Amino acid sequence: MTVNISKPSINIREKLAELDKPSGIAGEAVLRADSVQEIRNSIGAGRKNLIINGGMNVWQRGTTASQAGQTAYISADRWLTYIDTSSTVWLSKVDFTKGQTEVEGNPESYAKFDWLGTGSTALKVLEQRVENVIPVSGVPITLSFYARTEQADDVEIKFIQDHGVSGSAQVYTTGGTIDCTTSWKKFTKTITLTSLAGKTVNAGSYLKVGLWSQGTLNSYIEIAQVQLELGSAATDFEHRSYGEELALCQRYYQILDFTRSQLGVLHRATSSGAGLPYAFIPLTTTMRAYPSMTTSGTWGTGADQAGTPTLYETSYSNVTLRGNNGNIADGGAQWLRGGFCNFDAEL
Repeated sequence: MTVNISKPSINIREKLAELDKPSGIAGEAVLRADSVQEIRNSIGAGRKNLIINGGMNVWQRGTTASQAGQTAYISADRWLTYIDTSSTVWLSKVDFTKGQTEVEGNPESYAKFDWLGTGSTALKVLEQRVENVIPVSGVPITLSFYARTEQADDVEIKFIQDHGVSGSAQVYTTGGTIDCTTSWKKFTKTITLTSLAGKTVNAGSYLKVGLWSQGTLNSYIEIAQVQLELGSAATDFEHRSYGEELALCQRYYQILDFTRSQLGVLHRATSSGAGLPYAFIPLTTTMRAYPSMTTSGTWGTGADQAGTPTLYETSYSNVTLRGNNGNIADGGAQWLRGGFCNFDAEL
């Protein structure tokens, strides 16, 4: 004899709401959420995107630049470029057309990564180095971004864990090849990186997150809204204010502008009573490491001006600059005027 038994369906959320233990307002919101993003919004979770300048809004070095045959930060903050030949790659800022609907969230700009040359193939890399590899070691992470290409090209996602230990092998993990077209498309990849448990990991460790292409030259890829987050779900892109994004970038690179101001630099006392003037300068934000310095612009070299400064001493949050326009009398002063000091502590 066959016996058929049926039970009415139940609403799990309603049954949970009937439990004696109260869930509270936030708990109720979590139970009723339809997505991971809604849960994050309901509980006010903190910053989630491990990528800095994923919205391609901060370009302290300039909005377009090129380089060949080397690894370099050339324009968009925190984004490193590489090409393994003497051909040229460009990284440029492009503004979105107002009202476009292909990329969600109404972003302001995106990055265009060009590779120019003649005929041959070459390895081209657009990469960000995420500081500290330990939090992403052995756990699921999810990368999401929008991209489009000028023509068919195999673009591979790669994750590389660098221990920060001299001589140690880096751990490579492929995220597969993406199928880009001439239209904007959102790509999402979830992967669990190799655990580094038991290995020596130094404070200088980082995770390389990169797009690698070995296709033909004379093409480009455009990329927007890059996000890397812990967990196995891709949530909505995290829009941060320009000020917050700039401050995050300035941990690695920042510029002091002396083009519209003058700074008196007192002579550093010496037994001879004359010498070059020095100035103690606070940095905009604390940097990742003791920075190196380059200068740009045209520096004043008149009798009361210090010329192009040099970096005398440095720390994470302050530097001492030295004038370079002849000795001055004990207690005298010269002005820094006309150019920029660029401080670099990139990974």
